[in-house]
Amino acid sequence: MKRILIADDHQLFLAGLKLVFTGNNEYKIAAEVNSGTEVMHAFTKAHFDIAILDINMPGENGLKVCKWIKENYPNCAVIILTMFSDAQFVNEFLQGEASAYVLKNAGKAEILNAIKYAEEGKKYISKELVPTSEKCDMDLSKIHSLTRRELDIIKLLVSGKNSQQIAEELYLSVFTVNTHRKNILHKLNLKNAAGIVKFALENNIQ
Repeated sequence: MKRILIADDHQLFLAGLKLVFTGNNEYKIAAEVNSGTEVMHAFTKAHFDIAILDINMPGENGLKVCKWIKENYPNCAVIILTMFSDAQFVNEFLQGEASAYVLKNAGKAEILNAIKYAEEGKKYISKELVPTSEKCDMDLSKIHSLTRRELDIIKLLVSGKNSQQIAEELYLSVFTVNTHRKNILHKLNLKNAAGIVKFALENNIQ
């Protein structure tokens, strides 16, 4: 069973979140903590496959804790589960290491779906969290289809790097990078790298 850590400073919410996994044979709540500091301490004591974090916690906030987890335990999927729907936080998520960003009013099915996306290396964003203040036409279905590696390559294309430079930075062959680029073009229904960059900028993937 996959081991899950859940972190929130509201005991009632933690109790409700545990019910999502009651009777589930795939996942097990292995730890529940109330602060960012406790999250870090728990990771030094045990292994977790998935971390579900609130943003606003005592000590380090969820986004900082997420970054710490991905730096030290890169195979752990991080789900941000929060009340905050502000575009600022969503943009930070899009540029950060979290695998999913979900509102606390999400139902059981959406939370489990977000975890599935994360385990497949894809990003998941609740529809309510689409940042409309800066760009209102984010195509979620296309973004959800991208793997974490494809998102990495898109971000490097936006920064102006070519296939050779991307290959060197990601320790891949140029052939592999070009294969990823072809897959990206197909998934996004685009014709060239300029189209990829335009799509990324419009959807805050940078």
